[in-house]
Amino acid sequence: MLRKLNRLSALALCLTLLMGLLAVPASASYDIYVNAKDGIGLNLRTGPGTEYSKARSQPIPMYTRLSISQTQDSAAGLPWGYTYYQGDSGWVCLVETTTYDPTPQQSTYTAANYDIYVNAKDGLGLNLRSGPGTDYSKLRSNPIPMYTKLHIIQTTYSEAGLLWGYTSYKGVSGWVCLVETTTYDPTPQAPAAPPVTQAPEAPAADTEVVETTSPATPEDAPTPPPMERTGSTGATIALSIIIVLLLIVVIFFVVMIIKLKKKP
Repeated sequence: MLRKLNRLSALALCLTLLMGLLAVPASASYDIYVNAKDGIGLNLRTGPGTEYSKARSQPIPMYTRLSISQTQDSAAGLPWGYTYYQGDSGWVCLVETTTYDPTPQQSTYTAANYDIYVNAKDGLGLNLRSGPGTDYSKLRSNPIPMYTKLHIIQTTYSEAGLLWGYTSYKGVSGWVCLVETTTYDPTPQAPAAPPVTQAPEAPAADTEVVETTSPATPEDAPTPPPMERTGSTGATIALSIIIVLLLIVVIFFVVMIIKLKKKP
């Protein structure tokens, strides 16, 4: 039992010595640049870890170049580096740094000379800002109204990759996002009024009014006079009488001939 305890004590001592060796700062010699994820800067601390106090009241600004002379892991297992900044020395978390310069490159500005019209998607208007991006402050408390015509004299792209234009509105110059504009006038057009139908003018007092008469109805139409009898009607009657008489004579002679033939 005693022998097992001695072995465990020896193992613990070895582990302690090993941890102590690992905790010893390692020498280094390279440069880094502050690139904090919060965009504010990086704290300089008295030891390699957030549990140590700050060596400066203000963080080291973004994109500052620092020289690292020693490195050591914190209790949380993160790498820290020993450096100097403006007469103060201390430790910075290397997770919040890069070995290349992350400073944003200067935007390219292009001269322009054209008009645009405000056509914001929210229908409220367009903010005029002090720089080409939404991270710049507003130059007016109220946005430029919808459909306002503006003249663009310069353009550039923001860090988000959107095109912005430099313009002036009511004596204030600044930048507007050209994504929220159009090059044509988007003002809604009023619907066309229906044509006005004019009533016919009344005739003048000295104009002769021509009365129009409606066509006569069948009742009002005059009755045609009766047709006059012509001489052809009398001749037709006489001819009929003659024919009847001839028929009678023929019948008489036929009867007489029959009687004569019957006598013995």
